[in-house]
Amino acid sequence: MPFVVTSVKERPSVRYIKVGRLVPGDEGYIRVIRDGSGEVMTVHKTDMVLALGGLLSGEVRLSDSGNRLMISGPSGEEFHVLSKQVRGMLADWPGKKAALFVVE
Repeated sequence: MPFVVTSVKERPSVRYIKVGRLVPGDEGYIRVIRDGSGEVMTVHKTDMVLALGGLLSGEVRLSDSGNRLMISGPSGEEFHVLSKQVRGMLADWPGKKAALFVVE
């Protein structure tokens, strides 16, 4: 019989939908690519490092829990990326990518 944990938190359900990826680019920039429509914007590595440290850096900010980075897109959409994946991408630059999500 499998071990099952049931969450009892009083929160509305949230769905994260993968819509693209973060890809290492040239000169220390990270390309934000949305599947189907291509590159949406670029963010510098320094902005990601500052956001991971909890400092505000323009369009990138850390979630309250610290497990997600939220990127404000140019047309008002908000993208979410797992902090663990961004740390891995920065540590293994330029070999790794990170998944890009939107919240529904």
